[in-house]
Amino acid sequence: MSVVVDNGRLRSEMIRRGWAASDLAHESRLSNATISSALAGRPIAARSLALIAAALMRVPANDIVDSLIARRVDGVDIA
Repeated sequence: MSVVVDNGRLRSEMIRRGWAASDLAHESRLSNATISSALAGRPIAARSLALIAAALMRVPANDIVDSLIARRVDGVDIA
């Protein structure tokens, strides 16, 4: 089964950890192409999503980075 990832949320979670796409690929043991597909909003295997989720759960967000991320732009919530 294929799923489409909320690519904006995925990017946010990567930023919270200070990860580039290649870091996420390494941590989730997926190919760069799979991560690129997820970030582009293209379907990926449900198993790949599970591996991404597991990697994100294994590595907590950096509290300092998390506190510095803007949550509102021009009065609109962005996170």
